[in-house]
Amino acid sequence: MPSPYLVLGRTAKAWGLKGEVKVQPSADSIAIAAGSATVYLRGPGGDLTEYVVERVRPAGKAWILQFQGVGTIEQAERLVDRELLIPRSAAPTLPEGAYYHADLIGLKVVTEEGQELGRIAEILETGANDVYVVHGEGSEWLLPATREVVRRIDLAGEIMVVHLLKGMIEAEAV
Repeated sequence: MPSPYLVLGRTAKAWGLKGEVKVQPSADSIAIAAGSATVYLRGPGGDLTEYVVERVRPAGKAWILQFQGVGTIEQAERLVDRELLIPRSAAPTLPEGAYYHADLIGLKVVTEEGQELGRIAEILETGANDVYVVHGEGSEWLLPATREVVRRIDLAGEIMVVHLLKGMIEAEAV
């Protein structure tokens, strides 16, 4: 079952001297946070602390965020290595058949024949399509996120059913 929050990224380090933090985004765009006045940081114990976003700006593939009430490097350093989240209700509604990457990470991947391959550990963004990195027992597979391969996604059941194309995975590996 999807979490009531979407993970947008993780705070990587303090940035500058005025309390900004550098965030490494998850595959989904952290630009969503730019449209959200409120975000949450998940602490080491799992507790959520609410922050008001004053400013968001890109820095290469990362993002720099300024939170209200965080004005020094020391304050920003205390926020490092935290997950950055927004309430799912604040996220844009996706069209039918589209999913947030955070919802796909951890799904069990099985073939149409019922063979379990493992779980989605990571999603790589490529020019043509995303690629799902699936970790199984002692194996890793890269599956293209195409309609030809991905047959069904059931978030409530936490499962993705895939059709393996000829030569995609060696028969003895499954």
